[in-house]
Amino acid sequence: MCIRDSVYIDMLIIDNFCADAALLYCAVKTVKGEARPLRILLCALLGTALGVGYTLFRLYFSVPAAVDVIVKYGVALALPVPAAKFRTKRACALCCLAFVGYMAAFAGILTALFPAEAAAGQGGVVFVSETIPSGVLVAGCVAFSFAAVRLVRLLASRARAGALTFPCVLRLGEREVKAKGFADTGNRLTDGRGQGVVVADPAAALALVRGQSPPREEVEAVTVGGKTFLTAFRIDEIRIYYRGGENIIRDVTVAVSPNPLAGEHSLILPSAFTKEEQFVRRGEKC
Repeated sequence: MCIRDSVYIDMLIIDNFCADAALLYCAVKTVKGEARPLRILLCALLGTALGVGYTLFRLYFSVPAAVDVIVKYGVALALPVPAAKFRTKRACALCCLAFVGYMAAFAGILTALFPAEAAAGQGGVVFVSETIPSGVLVAGCVAFSFAAVRLVRLLASRARAGALTFPCVLRLGEREVKAKGFADTGNRLTDGRGQGVVVADPAAALALVRGQSPPREEVEAVTVGGKTFLTAFRIDEIRIYYRGGENIIRDVTVAVSPNPLAGEHSLILPSAFTKEEQFVRRGEKC
């Protein structure tokens, strides 16, 4: 929507309201705040009133550049505060920053897709090209909102997966193999001693036992398809690292997975092996 000599006030209100509502929703969901539609809509209405009012003000009065930046970003930073309930002040602050970030990203997309230049010397205020239908902008807000929330959820799931991945070193005799282990609460396998069992990718297991013949045993595993038995052997120790700490577990049973493990890890660790209190920082006594 373009404002040069005239203002399409109804379209300006609709566009601002839809954009504010969509981006506020994105920001709240990004920090896992309690998103309440009524609050978000009221805050979007407030943002629209302030935005449209300030735009009309600038058509008739000049504003110093520094003041213009302070007003615009000050309102943008404050707008998400009443939009939802936040568990911590940090979450609230991050929501405000996320809103400004989404606003800049969405505005950048519109500028790239619908560029426009202000008329020289006329003091016009240009938002996006005057040829863009308001419905396209509204649809763009909705699409951007869903895409942003989906992206944040994807990144969050990858972050959670990364937090459950641990560098490990397995030792059998003189041979050591480095591998990434994934702590899985679903790994409830135990050996004959009742101790948790590490499930290893076939390639990692082969690299560890190459040239050696450790005694083998079988571990019963219950899956969706029924009961199965995994070939297993004992290793001297496994060292698990986390945040500068080390957890050494000796005489551990390792079961060989019948299929390659999916993901970037080659070990599935029992969750009992990765409790934070078990990790001892180097230089500290066990």
